[in-house]
Amino acid sequence: MDPISLVIEKTEELLGHSPHPAIVTVPLGAWTVSNICDGLALATGERAYDDAARISMAVGLIGAVGAAATGLHDYSKIPRDRPSHSVATTHGLGNALATSLMTASYVMRVRAHDARRKPGLAARLLALSAGGMVLYTAWLGGKLVEEMGEGVHPVMDRLPAHEGGTGEDHGHGRERLDPTAPLGMHNA
Repeated sequence: MDPISLVIEKTEELLGHSPHPAIVTVPLGAWTVSNICDGLALATGERAYDDAARISMAVGLIGAVGAAATGLHDYSKIPRDRPSHSVATTHGLGNALATSLMTASYVMRVRAHDARRKPGLAARLLALSAGGMVLYTAWLGGKLVEEMGEGVHPVMDRLPAHEGGTGEDHGHGRERLDPTAPLGMHNA
């Protein structure tokens, strides 16, 4: 097993679930801040907002590396014959596109900053497009988990009948949790 997968697996064992849902909040939040700061920079003309947009964009790009690594790891666990596989493929490709748009915007912003200029309209439009794309891909991620049951196994199904659960296994999720996970339950 490669070192990245090993780290992800160990993190999963500790948490009792994939770290992907937690990690995606970094690029989502940072890129939202970046888009808001772009709007404030246009409205006020203040350079501080341009700086905040560029810095938060960089934070989001760093977070996107972790989100991509954990997302690809999770994606590899979805059987190709499940309907959720095509939704997960669209989710991943959309995030790759959004990250590419943000990267292009970031490069343009760094060049403008180094030349002591404000970011151009193209840099702002690329970031805004990426922001819209991640809203869609986040919705797809929610659909994968909430509607299609990827990566989860309903808690009531995991609980024994004497604790109010069904004690049944309906085959939801990937059923990969370690029974010794301190923060999670095992799908027995």
